[in-house]
Amino acid sequence: MLGAAAAAHASLSWLLMMLDGESKIVAPVDFLYWYATTAYTVGYGDLSPQTPAGRLVTAAFVFPGAIAIFTTIVAKSLTAMGDFWRRRREGRGDFRRMTDTTVVIGFVPDQTPKMIEELHAEAGGQRVVLITRKELADPDERVLYIRARTLTDPNELRRAGAHNARRVAIYTDNDPDTLAAALAISGINETAHVVCYFQDHHAAGLLKLHCPHVEAIIAPGPELVVRAVQDPGASRVLSALISHLDDSATLYCAEWRGERPATIDEAAKRLHERDATLLAWQAAGADQPSFDVRSQADLPTGARLFYVAQQRLADPMGA
Repeated sequence: MLGAAAAAHASLSWLLMMLDGESKIVAPVDFLYWYATTAYTVGYGDLSPQTPAGRLVTAAFVFPGAIAIFTTIVAKSLTAMGDFWRRRREGRGDFRRMTDTTVVIGFVPDQTPKMIEELHAEAGGQRVVLITRKELADPDERVLYIRARTLTDPNELRRAGAHNARRVAIYTDNDPDTLAAALAISGINETAHVVCYFQDHHAAGLLKLHCPHVEAIIAPGPELVVRAVQDPGASRVLSALISHLDDSATLYCAEWRGERPATIDEAAKRLHERDATLLAWQAAGADQPSFDVRSQADLPTGARLFYVAQQRLADPMGA
């Protein structure tokens, strides 16, 4: 409507200038330039009406109309921009068209900010969408925030772009919420790599029965304590391997696509040539990784290579 009003006012202004004999203004490019500088209140003066009638029409019709329309457009544009960013900050955005994102489900004050730091620690960072039931007064500017009534509503999850996400991390206050969210995600996205954190192994086992492709992480507290007691410093090594936030080497994973034949031992040697160390490998569909990195067996297509390096390698096996 506003665009039509602007076009109508500009067209009528041009017609009046032509009828008044303003030959220096009515050429299309000249008129557009003159009308715009008038609306912007710049008024360079290089083009102006020369006839009394033209000046009268400009003062009585062109000035007030053009300026009013321009200021209205600016006001509405600023309001729309403000509403857009306000909706995002309040968690009312819509990211369902986004793809190749990492969706984080749930917000735990002491843990979720660390997860966001880890996700953005790699070069280039990642597009992260955070969906939670909680109202965040000051959400991290690096994430796209969605406030949902529930973490299991497919419409809310789609609003967060979870149906198109490449990776989904579920970390909530309790295992029932985590389990329910994982089941909901599995119903709308069958290709994403989904990882869930559980406190209790029973909930993780139940999820595995229904969604075997979902990776469930169980709180390693007792095992880590025992390992640190028996092998002093082991906990620091494990922490360094999984974190991007220090200068230590980090554990990475890459998929072997089988572009050329290679044995597992050859893969280890190629990684070593690139200052990386192969720790383990896991065949596609296998439940557990193998730590036999000196095997002469062929590396199966689709296997995952777990290696330690200072940074992620774009092509772990080399050109």
